[in-house]
Amino acid sequence: MEIELMNKQLTTTDIESCLAYTTANRWAFQMVQGQNAIRFNARDPTGRVWEFKLCTRNHGRYKKPVIRGDWLDYVREKGLTVNDSIILTMEADAENGSVSYNIRVEPNTELAI
Repeated sequence: MEIELMNKQLTTTDIESCLAYTTANRWAFQMVQGQNAIRFNARDPTGRVWEFKLCTRNHGRYKKPVIRGDWLDYVREKGLTVNDSIILTMEADAENGSVSYNIRVEPNTELAI
């Protein structure tokens, strides 16, 4: 079964620094208690596997999770721009308990006038 974890229009911060991830779907990544990051692989539609890292801050006001790792390489290779949409999904195999992640882009098709 495929579950959509994120469907987000990209911002300048997302394409220049790190991808802000929704706190509501942090459950999809099982961080060990006391740790503030977990690495995960996501496959794009071409079959390439990207290694991302979901991180949260240990202290401070802003504990919102962000995705780093290969993220900026992904942005550059895919030629992502502000207002493109990124879709991150999770597939769980109930038989063997495995989980896999997929990532894809929906380009912004609106023309600026």
